Amino acid sequence: MTTMQKILFFLLLATLSSNATANNDINSSEELKIAFMKIPSKILKNVPQKRFLKRFYKKHNYQTLWIKNHKINKNKANNLINLIKEDPTLNKEGLLYKRSIKLKKTLETNASQEQTLRRELKLTSLYSNFLAHTLYGEIKWKQFGYKLYALKKRHINASWIKYKAPQKIDELLIKPDINQTIQEITPKHFGYQSLIYALNKLKKIKANGGWDRLPPFKKLKLGSSGDIVKKLRTRLIQSGDYIVCDENKIVSKDENGSDIPHIHKDALFDECLDRAVKKFQKRHGLAVDGVVGKGTQKALNLSVDDKIKKVLLNIDRIKWLPREDKKRYIIVNLPEFMLHYIEDNKTKQKLKVIVGDKRHPTPIFSHYISYIVLNPYWKVPEGIVRREVIPHMVKDPSYLRRQGLEAHLNWNENSPTVNTSFLYWENYLYGVEKFPYRLMQPPGPRNALGKIKFKFPNRFSVYLHDTPTRYLFKKSFRAYSHGCVRLSQPQKLLETIARFNKTINIKRAKKILKGKRKTQLNLNNKLRIHLVYLTAGVNSDGELEFRDDLYGYDKYQKRIVR
Repeated sequence: MTTMQKILFFLLLATLSSNATANNDINSSEELKIAFMKIPSKILKNVPQKRFLKRFYKKHNYQTLWIKNHKINKNKANNLINLIKEDPTLNKEGLLYKRSIKLKKTLETNASQEQTLRRELKLTSLYSNFLAHTLYGEIKWKQFGYKLYALKKRHINASWIKYKAPQKIDELLIKPDINQTIQEITPKHFGYQSLIYALNKLKKIKANGGWDRLPPFKKLKLGSSGDIVKKLRTRLIQSGDYIVCDENKIVSKDENGSDIPHIHKDALFDECLDRAVKKFQKRHGLAVDGVVGKGTQKALNLSVDDKIKKVLLNIDRIKWLPREDKKRYIIVNLPEFMLHYIEDNKTKQKLKVIVGDKRHPTPIFSHYISYIVLNPYWKVPEGIVRREVIPHMVKDPSYLRRQGLEAHLNWNENSPTVNTSFLYWENYLYGVEKFPYRLMQPPGPRNALGKIKFKFPNRFSVYLHDTPTRYLFKKSFRAYSHGCVRLSQPQKLLETIARFNKTINIKRAKKILKGKRKTQLNLNNKLRIHLVYLTAGVNSDGELEFRDDLYGYDKYQKRIVR
């Protein structure tokens, strides 16, 4: 046999083998089709998601996903089961995990033709559930919606816009590589992977027994001593906040700077422990003063299970944020009271912010900053006029003048002004008449929007802006606005945006800001902005941080345990 004949012979064998495999797959598909057509209730017995499976297999002409040569492809099946087993966001007592373990045991036994087809369906159902978990998480969004509706009845306009992942489960199911598919649909931004890593660390702490709850005490600080200090030190060691100091370099002093008398080191609140307390306080969004008062005690006594639940909740929230890949964007994390400017996946700028108070919560949504206004007018929303301005005018007719507010015929800044001294404000207060004019505050040092406004037109009428009340940025709790976001350093953000927008001449902008002329700067490169609500995250040092549940959403959002 010549070399060419040998090549042709082996090609023929390969073709025959390939056709045989294809025929086997076709046969399996035909068998599945017949089973669905004949008695669907029989083949779907004890299989979850019956309606979905009927639609899915009919749509894909009953092509099998897991059967190869009339047998379940164990490598592919075990790959899925191992991914489920290794997912730290799944509860080991949950239904999805238990189903995967039960199915793994079943696959080790021999199966009839009918049993093999049923295993095919069970694997597809299992994979579909795992894809849904990875894409959407387990928050009961419908129940949360009822909570927001209840708040609206109390005139608290809380809003949370969700952004569903673009992938479709039935299209993901037919992709050949499971590992690649799961990697593709896993969120890449908003600190998702860091939270997964932090979750694994918390689970290890839990496996080692967690940490001890501290007994009640009034206050501990530098220089305190006793058994309760020992327990505090142990608690901070257990959570990884306490790092043993070099005793040769640390000289223990009290809060007045005096040397502390010699006490057994474990029972002494020394500088090493003070450092650990401050680290803990910083991680939990508390006042970093080293004093263990009520707030710090409450945070210390949260169990490891409580923290695991909080991390899982925030992981699921990230799954409903936009999954786009932008070169640059802004994140305003409301419970953190911080703005983060991200570029090339790195935080390039952080600014303190003031957000909506509990009666006027800042909405959670995403948009694009499209223009900036220098020396803006503040056009007072009708709700504020009704709830605040009119009652003040009834009590004090000079209120508008003192606040620097003008009444106009309409929202046009150049429209005629109205002399309000002849108005009978009680009529507006008691609803006899509707207030017919529009109140504005012209540019100037007292303007509520300060000198700069960053606009991303939206149905909530919120935006970023400067503020004259700069003293509030010294506070750790900063929820004082009517819903808009006030910036601590708006000019820095303006300079940052000017770097990638040729439409902004920063020298000219600074000159305009010295005056009072309103000027609009349109952006040729709009900047993505996300207003988010994350009460757990990982900082640039890789440390897990927690924030207070500012609007009570942690309490309102319940998760299904899977």
